[in-house]
Amino acid sequence: MTRVLEPEPDESAVPQRPPAYLWIRRLVLLILALACARIIINLVGEIDWDAVWKGVEHLTAWQFALLIALVVVRQVLNALPLVYFIDGLSVSKATASDQGATLMSMIAPPTADSVFRIMVLRSWGIDIDRAAAGGTSNILVFYMARWISPLLGVLVLLSARFDGTYALVAAGSLVVAVAIFVGGLLVTRSRLLAERLGRTAGRVARRIRRSVEPERWASAAAGFQGHIADRYRVGVALSIPTLIVKLLVDATIALLAIRFVGVGSDQLSAVEIIAAFLVVFPLTLFPLQGIGILDAALVAALTTVGGVELEAQLVAAMVTYRVVTLGTPALMGALFVLGWRHTTDPKERVPTSAPPNG
Repeated sequence: MTRVLEPEPDESAVPQRPPAYLWIRRLVLLILALACARIIINLVGEIDWDAVWKGVEHLTAWQFALLIALVVVRQVLNALPLVYFIDGLSVSKATASDQGATLMSMIAPPTADSVFRIMVLRSWGIDIDRAAAGGTSNILVFYMARWISPLLGVLVLLSARFDGTYALVAAGSLVVAVAIFVGGLLVTRSRLLAERLGRTAGRVARRIRRSVEPERWASAAAGFQGHIADRYRVGVALSIPTLIVKLLVDATIALLAIRFVGVGSDQLSAVEIIAAFLVVFPLTLFPLQGIGILDAALVAALTTVGGVELEAQLVAAMVTYRVVTLGTPALMGALFVLGWRHTTDPKERVPTSAPPNG
């Protein structure tokens, strides 16, 4: 009797559920965000929302124009590491693609921004492997800068005073930044280590999603190592100073927003504002650049120094800050996406998976 072998099911045709660890990560971030928001809001007084809107309403057109101009400068600086890591990519194209990716990060699920960036770079003649390696390196240096930020805040504040709490935050954040740098350096220096890490990660992921191929993950990690090994240290050396300037521009936007709503230097010095902003900047790890959480933390820190009577004006300033720092990149990204779709062949806009994706 002949046994008929049934064909194995095609897992790629079956809709895949998001890996369990993604749901766990989202849940943990949500709980942490709610806990942080509750604790921070309890630190400040009851907000006078009438005063908040009055603070926003009296801003003039030139003040908004200046803030928007600074946001544009910030966005260019934010995109420059792509130029350092991807040979042949111009500043204008790096900035344009970064705005599109920023928009995708606001409206689409995680990794959509990375996939979109790769699609755009591929349409400009940059192969997928180089685009993925450059994009990954860009993310790594941004994470380094994010965790270096509190140290910058402490150094800025030293010109006026020393704050032990800020120093503890800076010390812990610096450890994270160094760990990210060392981890990236080890991977770029050893192809064997890159393959081993990729294969190990693939095996772990396979327990959650059976369609994952560990060898493909190993190959993707080795490809990253091969494409970025000779540019990693130089790229980091150029990127970190660039991103530090970007952080200072971002802090200046917050400073000007606070000044424009009527908080004078006699109430809060520029040093206090910039230092506090840089120390709380790691809270941008939450969705939409930590909206709500970073804002509440900054208001709490500044009212501790300037007094709770400044709270309504500071909230008004953060509303202004969010309008320009989220709205401007979103508008720039939307204009770029529309233009790119209009000027590229539809075949070049077919979604591609950023390796590895199983």
